[in-house]
Amino acid sequence: MQVLGHRGSRVPGPENTVASVDAALSAGADGVEIDVRRSADGDLVVVHDSRLPRLGGRPVIRRGTAELAARGIPRLDAVLDAWAGRGRIVCEIKNQPGQPDFDAPREQTAQALVELLRKRGLSGGPDHRPEPGQPGVTVSSFDWFAIEAVRDAALGVPTAFLTLPRVSVAGGLAYIRSAGHTELHAHVSSALNAQAATRAHEAGVGLVAWTVTSPDLAGRLRDAGVDGIICDDPVQIKRSFGPIDPPD
Repeated sequence: MQVLGHRGSRVPGPENTVASVDAALSAGADGVEIDVRRSADGDLVVVHDSRLPRLGGRPVIRRGTAELAARGIPRLDAVLDAWAGRGRIVCEIKNQPGQPDFDAPREQTAQALVELLRKRGLSGGPDHRPEPGQPGVTVSSFDWFAIEAVRDAALGVPTAFLTLPRVSVAGGLAYIRSAGHTELHAHVSSALNAQAATRAHEAGVGLVAWTVTSPDLAGRLRDAGVDGIICDDPVQIKRSFGPIDPPD
């Protein structure tokens, strides 16, 4: 089972930073998950919330890239540099109704991410068939328009549908099968269902659970056959499973 750091690594943090990504991967995590939004300049930046107290409550999308960097919010380019191809990096496109940067169905953030991945040579190409859990970039979102935009760009990059706690694994899989995505990133409350992993594997879909906060929960998910977990303290979880292999 792959162990992926949540927002880089919330423990010890700071989350969604170059430092947290590098620390998680250097300590043996199998990969990291990060959050992607746009700045006022149209650049992709790595931050979870659409508004932050350290920005005076103003939306991230109303602040320039340089100002955001000065407030500890890095560009996606910098985080990808820190990742440097080590394991997996899951780029979650933040695009939710009611937030100031919500742009469905135009999907400006998704389109900007497609362009950036192409520019950096991180796409598998139009003939590549993504497999669940493979090293490299995966793009996820709660917004199905966003992952469909990435899918339609024929990047050859795995796409994953994120689901809220109230969405069953069966419901998520029904959409994924029709849309041709690679993974289901389900809330732990759904992923712990005894048949969840079996149903996903029968559909040829990888099942990743979020967010895992304890070794006990991680062990239960591993026993349930889940393919990967997104956790706040990936090093603690990896250590609970035994000695950590040194990174390549």
